[in-house]
Amino acid sequence: MSLFTRKPRARLTMITQWAGFSGNTMVDPAGTGRGHRHLLSGYTPWIAATQACLIIAMLVMAGGVMCWCRPAHAADQPPAAQTPPPGTPLTFEEAVKIALTQSPAFTKSSLEIDIGRLDETDSRYALVPPLTFRTYYYVNRPSGTNYGKPYSLNFSTEPYNPLGAYFTLQARKLATQVAILGHMGVISQGLLSLGSCYLQLDGAHKQAGIQKDLIKLAQENLTYAENRVAIGTGTSLEVKMAQQQLQLFRGEQEGIALIEKRALANLKNLLGWPSNQVITPAFYDSRRQVLGSFDPATVTLEQAKTRSYELKVFEIYKQLQQYNIRLAIAKSLPTIIYTAQTPDPLSQSSSYGLYVGFGLEIPVWDGFTRIRNVSRQKTLLKQIGAKKGEKENLLEDKWFGHLEKIQGNGQLLKSANSLEELARLKSHQQEVRYHSGEVPLSAFLESRIEVLKAQKNTLSKSLQYDLSVLKFRELTGDLGNTYVNASAWQK
Repeated sequence: MSLFTRKPRARLTMITQWAGFSGNTMVDPAGTGRGHRHLLSGYTPWIAATQACLIIAMLVMAGGVMCWCRPAHAADQPPAAQTPPPGTPLTFEEAVKIALTQSPAFTKSSLEIDIGRLDETDSRYALVPPLTFRTYYYVNRPSGTNYGKPYSLNFSTEPYNPLGAYFTLQARKLATQVAILGHMGVISQGLLSLGSCYLQLDGAHKQAGIQKDLIKLAQENLTYAENRVAIGTGTSLEVKMAQQQLQLFRGEQEGIALIEKRALANLKNLLGWPSNQVITPAFYDSRRQVLGSFDPATVTLEQAKTRSYELKVFEIYKQLQQYNIRLAIAKSLPTIIYTAQTPDPLSQSSSYGLYVGFGLEIPVWDGFTRIRNVSRQKTLLKQIGAKKGEKENLLEDKWFGHLEKIQGNGQLLKSANSLEELARLKSHQQEVRYHSGEVPLSAFLESRIEVLKAQKNTLSKSLQYDLSVLKFRELTGDLGNTYVNASAWQK
């Protein structure tokens, strides 16, 4: 027997407002239509707690709707670099800072991080089961006197698996780490292109200076041949040969200018600058700027494997797949169902209240799909391990391939230096003979032209060697680790 006096006309009411109308919803914890209990009778306290949770959930959903239109936070970016005024020399290090903040080459991979963090947020909120509210208002109902309110309220959740929600969140976090490492790899490739532009600009600038000297010597040789024809000691064939040589050198000058323009255009694209913006790259001493103190002989294969972004990604893939296995196991467990609703307005019942119910959804027969999925995920884990082994072998093959290329380019550079020195010695010999009257001026001019050609060849071999060292620096991970700190992208 209840200790409280029952008042026939007293009702425990909760004012619920929705879509512009309000109704008094009766809580009947006993589930009978004979009458209504007092607030402290039966199971009313935990029913009241459930109502409070529903109200809090409604407020949270309202706040989520208000914040829904806010833009997502972008991935952490390095501090914005100041764009130098037009005409200011731009060093490689300054160009790296600008590229990291505004290069379009890094935009796509950076947005992948943003998407990953949004997925993380979705999974974090999914730790709380989503609550759905439904209401119906019946304009007309069957005639009778034992009907309750003409409207119904219903709060319900989808089948909820807490373990599955937790493992999904952890997997999404790892997926974000994969996106970050992928972005680091894209940045490393972008820095490789940026450094190549500076090395090419430096080489093209030096070759342009040598080409001007070649044109000057060819012009002197043409003048000498024309003078000899004028005094009757030369032939027209010598003049034609000198003219063809001059045209050849001018054509090479145009090619060098085109290489320089292309390198400048690539540099602007990497920096995210418009094509009409003036840029003055400080490409002098570019080898020191781009390569720094990097020495290929001091880097080991183990260091390259440790720094490799691809191998780090496969390590995370292994962890991610382990969570996928746990998630597959969790999906075979029962899920929780929750509902809170008022009586059906179309049924003959004078009772009214908010009735709370919990349940389980248990998979009975699905053809053992869930069990096979666990085995499938374990097989995928072994497959990831095999793919990582392939990547390690590929990295090792690239490692020795780059070392072989560096060694070969180094030998070619040494040979070019030797040929340049030999051309200098021959030119000095021809100069002595010219001053002693043994050879004509054309022979001395030709020897000087050969020296300049040898210098161009040395510059070309030096550029090939530097580019191969730069590619090796990127392969070892030293380039990316020098200019980018991956921990700065973590949250």
